[in-house]
Amino acid sequence: MSAKPLAQKQKFTTTFTERGSFWFYGIGMLFYYQIVGSYLNTFLLLRGVDLGKVALIFLGIKIWDAVNDPLFAFIFDRVKFKKEKCLPWLRIAAFLMPLASIAVFNMPGSWSETGKLIWFAVTYMLWDAAYTVCDVPFFSMTTTMTANMDERNTLFSVARVFHGAGTLICSTIMTWLVGEKGGMSFGLASVIVCAIGFLFTIPLMFLGKERYAIPPKDPNEAEQKFTLREMLSYLKQNKYLTMMYGCQILCGICATGGAAGMVGTYYLYGQTTFGIITTWLNMIPGPVLGMLLPLILKKIDRFKLYMACNIFTLCWSIINFSAYFLGWLSVPWAIFGSIITAVPTTLSGLVAYMFTLDALEYGKYKTGIDATGINFAVQTFSAKIPGAFSTALGTFLLSLTSFVLVEADSIADLASSGIVQTEQAITEMWLVTQIPGLVAALISYTLLLCFYKLRSKDVAVMAKCNAGEITREEAEAQMSRKY
Repeated sequence: MSAKPLAQKQKFTTTFTERGSFWFYGIGMLFYYQIVGSYLNTFLLLRGVDLGKVALIFLGIKIWDAVNDPLFAFIFDRVKFKKEKCLPWLRIAAFLMPLASIAVFNMPGSWSETGKLIWFAVTYMLWDAAYTVCDVPFFSMTTTMTANMDERNTLFSVARVFHGAGTLICSTIMTWLVGEKGGMSFGLASVIVCAIGFLFTIPLMFLGKERYAIPPKDPNEAEQKFTLREMLSYLKQNKYLTMMYGCQILCGICATGGAAGMVGTYYLYGQTTFGIITTWLNMIPGPVLGMLLPLILKKIDRFKLYMACNIFTLCWSIINFSAYFLGWLSVPWAIFGSIITAVPTTLSGLVAYMFTLDALEYGKYKTGIDATGINFAVQTFSAKIPGAFSTALGTFLLSLTSFVLVEADSIADLASSGIVQTEQAITEMWLVTQIPGLVAALISYTLLLCFYKLRSKDVAVMAKCNAGEITREEAEAQMSRKY
């Protein structure tokens, strides 16, 4: 057996306990992201509120979010704690996130439609702000825990695996609790799920360490501070950051597959709890691939791997779109699709946010500015904006169809109501949930294949130059192209 993994472990500056507490926090934060991102639309569909008005609220809040994310990133880069950079924010977020998530799902059922819409708007805005306070410091902490690039990649890639675990655990519990089997209200289920999520965030609050949070000061050099204008200028110059996440945002916004939520699943397949099976199938490759990813990326450029996985998934999506009209849709068909797309989908998800590290080094190489907060704020923005805008878009499009809304506390209530949808309504729902995503993926992947030229080997050279290990002239001589 090769001793290479052991050798790698010995070079790590973080302990296993520190890394474990960091990854466990990732499970907890994904509980809050998953419960709102995947179940909010189902909850709203069962509240009996006008979907067009809900779509407008989503859009309004995301206009605020467009200001909220870069504003917090600016604050994050400017606020200086005595010994830590990320942990103070993460401790605050550990309490804010569960409270905000629970509030979203405990809308008073006896209120008027206007009252319900106000409750939704206020609680969702609070949740959105709380998640920013959580997400930016979490991923930024990979740069303050260690300066070792291989160790950062490991922290990052394994964190994505634990994020997947958070998605899996939360989806399993939540789907069962509010599905036709459990029959629990969304309000009570959210309390249970968020309490479990909070437990996962506790270890990092006590065991986390930031060795590189405060860079050493040169007594002869004045502290460098950047204005908001300079930060925005940096963002404009970092074309690969804006290109990659711009395409991810476009795909995310048009990913309207969850517009009808569990309600749509119930009418398409006659049940919802089989979603637990497909979720598990999608997540099974995660732990193995997460551990192997650092080795895989030593052999394959991450951009090429990312695009190969996405193109495969796109091809399956086109086949799945046609399946409805061919009469193939069934529970076995959905399970089969989960099996064949599990590996490429998992790899794509693991690699996707690693481009932040590439853009961070590229941006510093091009501008001389170490804008860690801005880079990870863009990542946070790309994670939050699509979910909300896709919900707004999907909800609006669904409101134009003949799909009949009902008021119920759970899927069990929906099943007992006996309300059926017409074949036309189900077809319209299928088109709404499929076509926008397919079009956006075709456009985004074409743009990336044509214009995204940043490669992993060149980023490694940039990192050495940024760290002062080699000169700029030496760096340019080692790169595959001029940047």
